[in-house]
Amino acid sequence: MYSENVYRQEMITKYRQTMGNLFRYIPWLEDKSGTRTVQTYSGDNSPSNSVPIPVYDSTLLAFVKEMQKTGLMNRNYVYVYSRYRIKNVGDELRVIEKIEFKDIEVIFAIMSKYVLGGMTKGILWSQAVENDVFLHALRRIKELLEVRNEI
Repeated sequence: MYSENVYRQEMITKYRQTMGNLFRYIPWLEDKSGTRTVQTYSGDNSPSNSVPIPVYDSTLLAFVKEMQKTGLMNRNYVYVYSRYRIKNVGDELRVIEKIEFKDIEVIFAIMSKYVLGGMTKGILWSQAVENDVFLHALRRIKELLEVRNEI
């Protein structure tokens, strides 16, 4: 039992160090909840057949970049979605709210879908902000790391 508590404290310390800077984005995510964080730029005098270029909110890009640097993104997030029967945003939010510390990696997998998937399909980053996935995930992680000294 003692070694389990020591391991748990080590993991909490590790996650706090890794995620600490990301919690500063919570107020921004609350402010942007339900709004689009991407605009399209098609040029001033561009012809109608030109490709529109997405222009992302700089704070969103900074958040995504920091998430990528954590090393907690799970490229096998599809397996987690299958295992927890996650099919839509409602399922994602439900799972995030119910996760306990021992399964915190599930939250990282859900965030991975948006952070990693956004590298090829950029609209995912904005959707995660609009649908509050990033907000709920960060809040839940913060809550799980604010440990009650359970023995």
